[in-house]
Amino acid sequence: MCRLVTFTSSYDLDAVLGTAREAVRVASRLCMRVAAEGPARLEKTGREPVTLADYGSQAVILGMVAAAFPDHGVLAEEGSAHLLANGGIPAVEAVAGLVSEISETHCTAEDLVRRIDHPGGRGRPVWAIDPIDGTKGFLRGDQFAVAVGILDDGGSVAGVLGCPRLTIGGTTGVMVWGGPGLGAFVEPIGGGKPTPIGVSPIDDPAAVRVLGSVERAHGDPAVIESVVRRAGLGGGWVRIDSQAKYAAVAAGLAETYIRPRNREDWRERVWDHAAGAAIVTGAGGRVSDLDGHRLDFALGRTLDQNRGVLATNGLVHELVLGGLGEGV
Repeated sequence: MCRLVTFTSSYDLDAVLGTAREAVRVASRLCMRVAAEGPARLEKTGREPVTLADYGSQAVILGMVAAAFPDHGVLAEEGSAHLLANGGIPAVEAVAGLVSEISETHCTAEDLVRRIDHPGGRGRPVWAIDPIDGTKGFLRGDQFAVAVGILDDGGSVAGVLGCPRLTIGGTTGVMVWGGPGLGAFVEPIGGGKPTPIGVSPIDDPAAVRVLGSVERAHGDPAVIESVVRRAGLGGGWVRIDSQAKYAAVAAGLAETYIRPRNREDWRERVWDHAAGAAIVTGAGGRVSDLDGHRLDFALGRTLDQNRGVLATNGLVHELVLGGLGEGV
């Protein structure tokens, strides 16, 4: 068992991370069950699609949070209203049955709605939850992540990513977790001993590998390609869906992940970055916005004061910032 550093605070971060890891493990198992059965797709206007697995995953995680830490704050992506409007009671009952089976707890349709919509309290910390980050990847059979970030004092103090299709160190299906002052670790998602991980030691621009999304609509590919040319990053592209990109940086599979803002009015969602930012920092890397500023997670559901996101191994961070240019 890896000994964690506990922050001086009104809560036990060891206990919080223990619950988060178990919740992500169970939620990941649920997602893979749905994937094996052929996930039904429900559309969200102007957003990524959502599946029954998204709702089941969130219900698993928030059910555990409500039971263990009912006063903790919560920021979560999904709500039951869309599920009810688009799938009706049969969909709710189907997800409730799946949650009951996978989590080995009794979950009625009413329980499911209550778990999905658990509002949290006003205590510290705040759980930032993305039940499936990268739903399009999930539907394609590619990468996705079950993401839980732990927020306090404007920062992300810990994170857990369940990546059932990602391979690290020869193991496919991993959970990656950690945070500032904690280090970073990987373990088999089905259970096993955590192993420390760290960012890549590469600092030669010619060898720097750049992470990109499979979905070209995510971020601005033209901006990223421009940065690659300006900074002379010659290690090639690694294309991965979801916050699994953060896990890849933390484990040394790539050196940089650039997320430019693809619209002037766009602001990143907190749950899309909270877990990954903590893990990369714990692994020895650096995460900032495109101006080099710290990500501010204290402003609600979005990163209102930040322009895009940059995660690197730390050694090439200033190099990549310099390649961004003005107005990106």
